[in-house]
Amino acid sequence: MPFPGETTIVSDDQPSPQEVPPGHLPPGAPPPYGAPGAAPAPLPAGAWTALPHKPGVIPLRPLSLGDLYDGAFTTIRRNPRAMVGLAAAVTALFMVVPVALALLLASTGDLAVSFRGGSGSGAGPLGDVGTGALGVVSNLGTLFGALASVVLNGMLVHVVAEAVLGRRTDIGAAWATARPRLLPLVGLTLLNGLTVAVLLGLPVLVGVLTGLTSGLAFGLLTGIPLLLAAVALLVFVQVRYFLLAPPALVLERTGVRASLRRAASLSRDQFWRLLGISLLTTLVVGLVSQVIAVPLGLLGLLGPLALPGTGGALVLVFSSYLTQVVVGAITTPFTSAVVALQYVDQRIRKEGLDMTLLAAAGPAAPDLR
Repeated sequence: MPFPGETTIVSDDQPSPQEVPPGHLPPGAPPPYGAPGAAPAPLPAGAWTALPHKPGVIPLRPLSLGDLYDGAFTTIRRNPRAMVGLAAAVTALFMVVPVALALLLASTGDLAVSFRGGSGSGAGPLGDVGTGALGVVSNLGTLFGALASVVLNGMLVHVVAEAVLGRRTDIGAAWATARPRLLPLVGLTLLNGLTVAVLLGLPVLVGVLTGLTSGLAFGLLTGIPLLLAAVALLVFVQVRYFLLAPPALVLERTGVRASLRRAASLSRDQFWRLLGISLLTTLVVGLVSQVIAVPLGLLGLLGPLALPGTGGALVLVFSSYLTQVVVGAITTPFTSAVVALQYVDQRIRKEGLDMTLLAAAGPAAPDLR
């Protein structure tokens, strides 16, 4: 008997399974990444032999760490323009405003940098090292880079979800899917930032106030344990509520609160697994980022050495922006892909999503050359 909304499943000695066109669900079946329904019944003996084991970038079964990383790399390799190209283009686009501001400050003489002391180095009114203007344009670049990451996470999640089904995605399709979800994604990001600020800011505030009223020693004895407890709580909140929320928000088309509830449901009893994979991914991405950023940063420092004043400041700022674009183009697709595949993995483990994905992919193996 077929499962409700699924392809007929047979063993080796039964007739051929019902044909389902690749990429199409049988009549009455839910969308592959929609809101979860009842988990499917256990598969009959021999059923796996009649179904595709790996229609896309991952095998449709609970995933190991190797499956997650291999799926992320394979998704990038099969969709280079929709992953790396899109990440570079979006990050570069978000750098337009910081670049324009840097050029405007340079034209007025307010953007300057020099490693020499004195007031005759050609610096603007903000000082020789240009700390005011240089700090503004640098922080603005960081802010716009973070906003670019929000947009990219929404777009790249869709690319990964399609790659799981064995489909390629172009930039237009990724944008069309992510565009209605951008405001909720921004809201989720702001809520995450507020959570971080509150959890880390309160212990520091309590420690400072205690130090002012009872002395430095009491302030440290109060603030440090509270800060350590807040860090532990923050890690718990990030893994349980925020890690899987962006994929749920985009693929299930939920709101911010609903995505947090879904993330909490999917991560229940999986905290240490999710945390370990996230820490390892952060370590890998951090190492790769430093390998790219350090040489570019050293090149940027040659500007102030060779061209003290406005020219050197522009070289330093633009090298910083270039570093963000290059690092974002290389690391953001991998990070987003790993998180999206963790979401798929948890739904396979908890909700039997593999059966729905098998029906959506169809019995015919896609052409992924």
